[in-house]
Amino acid sequence: MIPIFIISNRAFTGKNFFALGLALTLKERGFKVGYIRPLGRIPLKKGDEVFDEEAVFIKELLGLEEPLNVISPFVFTYETQYRLFEGSDLKVKEKVLNSFSKQSTKDFVIVVGSNNIFEGFTLGIDAIGLLNETNGKVIAIQHWDSDLAMDDIFGIRQLVGDRFIGAVINKIVPEQFHHVKEKVIPFIEGKGIKILGVFKKDKFLEAVTVRRLMEAVNGGLVCCEDKLDEFVENLSIGAMDPETALSYFLRTPNKAVITGIHRTDIQIVAMETSTKCLILTGGMHVNETVSGIAKAKGIPIVVTPMDTFAAVDRMEKLMGKAVIREKDKAIKAKEVVSSEFDIEEFLRKIR
Repeated sequence: MIPIFIISNRAFTGKNFFALGLALTLKERGFKVGYIRPLGRIPLKKGDEVFDEEAVFIKELLGLEEPLNVISPFVFTYETQYRLFEGSDLKVKEKVLNSFSKQSTKDFVIVVGSNNIFEGFTLGIDAIGLLNETNGKVIAIQHWDSDLAMDDIFGIRQLVGDRFIGAVINKIVPEQFHHVKEKVIPFIEGKGIKILGVFKKDKFLEAVTVRRLMEAVNGGLVCCEDKLDEFVENLSIGAMDPETALSYFLRTPNKAVITGIHRTDIQIVAMETSTKCLILTGGMHVNETVSGIAKAKGIPIVVTPMDTFAAVDRMEKLMGKAVIREKDKAIKAKEVVSSEFDIEEFLRKIR
């Protein structure tokens, strides 16, 4: 069994997206693949136990036979934080290492690191510590926001030494893609680091469902419950005159439009364009004409007592994070990794 640690030194670099795509690609080639999320951050209660929400989804998608307490051995919650400060022995490291031993028959176990390489150090389950305990290998993944993103890749390689396999550069915007391919990659590889994958920024992978937006604003649904799992790629605020709004909305596809509940003019204009839902703020009573159009077009209306500023703030925190909890995104992740990741070089390096 070879543990493959997917690590980075920042949050939302695409670790789960890549881990899932790699696991599915390896399974397709006939390898036995396991998965561990040593330090969960998104608690989901199952019966009397708490597991990481994304780990639960990945277990189901990969069809893993191991119980959830093997795949998600520890989740950091308010309760565990309190027990830690009270001096309780949580036996976290013991639980995590036990998860590795229970997957010893796998060819590979994909291990998704935390938000940075030091997270979990107090508990004894930081990425580098576990890497040394399990004799694992490392792929560093970094999203591309500037040339300084190289520093994290070089730093991780130096910290992990011979356990380093290579790196993946993710979320490259179109205008930077040529620069990364022609200038950055030759520079990095000239320093002895193999770049195994180069992935463009993907709007769909960073989209969120209407359902998640509704939950974020504590909203109530007016119509079109069957459309709650549609993906929203953009947010648009309707705070202008209708003529200006139309021009703006036409340039923004697959969007949620957030506007005051009294702005029926904006709401009607929005529904003439590529709109996935309306988020109406500051009240609960929706104009009957607006709701009638929405039902006819299959556009969910969500109402929230929040003001527009607060609602936008909540939703922006969800957008662009590439959270993989939907099957369609998982399929896309596998397609990207299969086509843009050098699986042959990966397999050659770990043999």
